[in-house]
Amino acid sequence: MRIKIGTVMEEKILYEAKKAALEKNKKLNRIFEEALEEFLKNRKRERMKKGIARRTQGLIKLPSDKLREVMDEPGIIEP
Repeated sequence: MRIKIGTVMEEKILYEAKKAALEKNKKLNRIFEEALEEFLKNRKRERMKKGIARRTQGLIKLPSDKLREVMDEPGIIEP
């Protein structure tokens, strides 16, 4: 579903976007959509770089003593 939005931006940015739309033979809204899609894709990529520990924090509901017991088992940390 497509929805209409309103925004305010620097005149220079709008000018460059309009110029790009003409050069690429695309509608201005498509230029904005592509730019936003790229921004969101990069944002997701950056969030995924934060590391496995941060992304999985809190997933295992286990008391700390039981977790320590499991982590102390041979072969868990060392190969």
